[in-house]
Amino acid sequence: MATNDNTLLIIERAHRGAVETQFADTLFFVRELHRQSGGLHVVLRGLAASYAVDTTYEAALRIAGRTLDTLPDPRRLLRRLLDDGATVFVEEADLTALGARARERLLPGVRRVAGAELVSRWSDYARVWFF
Repeated sequence: MATNDNTLLIIERAHRGAVETQFADTLFFVRELHRQSGGLHVVLRGLAASYAVDTTYEAALRIAGRTLDTLPDPRRLLRRLLDDGATVFVEEADLTALGARARERLLPGVRRVAGAELVSRWSDYARVWFF
């Protein structure tokens, strides 16, 4: 579990405005924080829990007759964060809210946690940040 030199980073909102996030993607930033700090524990809550659910959907946007298909892929970035050794949790209630099959499609390595259990762990961390 956590030690006193760890940071717990809580992401509650999924990105809004896919075109804009190309320049400031939350998970890209979190991945860099993880690298520079020596380790993070990340919790996905609210609609951000959808980042942890595998899907075949590929984001693309049609603007003025042109297709923009270089949009951020939060699942790809989350997989990279896991590969980098970050610990990633998803709140059970928010995962359940995504549908009956969401639990079956949870990305490998993401751990489920009850909200009350998470709050009781906050004192295990040196810092708790909300994104």
